Amino acid sequence: MTTSHTYRIDLPNPVLIILVGLQGCGKSTLAYRHFAPTEILSMDDFRARMCNDPASQSNSAAARRHLLDILRQRLRNGVTTVVDSTNLRTGQRGVLLAIAREFSVPTVAVVFTANAEWCRERIDDRASIIRDEVLAQNAVLLTQTLRNIDHEGHSAVFLLGAEQTGSIVFKHAWPVDPDPGRWFEVEQVRPVNWAYRCPADELRRHPTVLAELRPTRVFLARVAADLAVAARTASAIPENLPRSGTEVRVRLPHCLPIHLVAGTRGWERLSPEAG
Repeated sequence: MTTSHTYRIDLPNPVLIILVGLQGCGKSTLAYRHFAPTEILSMDDFRARMCNDPASQSNSAAARRHLLDILRQRLRNGVTTVVDSTNLRTGQRGVLLAIAREFSVPTVAVVFTANAEWCRERIDDRASIIRDEVLAQNAVLLTQTLRNIDHEGHSAVFLLGAEQTGSIVFKHAWPVDPDPGRWFEVEQVRPVNWAYRCPADELRRHPTVLAELRPTRVFLARVAADLAVAARTASAIPENLPRSGTEVRVRLPHCLPIHLVAGTRGWERLSPEAG
């Protein structure tokens, strides 16, 4: 669904998202802006884990083997996963499709259509080293990809121009898995009792959480409380946020309940005895 301000992509849950595009087109930026770090399998990250150098081509084959192993385990566990690499070769995408089919997980391809000239400017701005001949070769592969990708068997294919990447919105379906580890719950205990339940992945992907370097459990609980109140009031405008003295109990996956009270400076944690 497209408006003048947003480009929305509706996603099933779970789903394998395959990012496709030239170096410098914005794949990693988009991934880390919209998905939790644990959801992203990046070739650069896997290479860096092996030798501290994300650009080490001599480690690419081993890095990809490890990436595919982790991908299989994640899809076996039924969780949404993003593969962040150029993925410009039909064979590379075919392997990802085969793994997804093995676990009956749909695939969505997001193709960045930015051309080599636009990507070269971004590459130079961030002082990366990508040879012109490599970029030119990949530009040919991108043209082939745009011609063929609709016929590869993806559940959906979305094309993103350079002007759309900043306005993308992903809407995730909620999981059908009832496992408590997939959900968080917020119960308001004062002044009016109500409860709210939401997938834990929605919390992990929240912009406030993504902006925090190492979010603590209490930090997550505060964001969860804000999400619950906003959903309850159907608005996040200040006058509809909790009034001072509002009390909630937050249950995060694999965590003891965290009791919060709304104060003048936001949610404050009460002692465990208070809950």
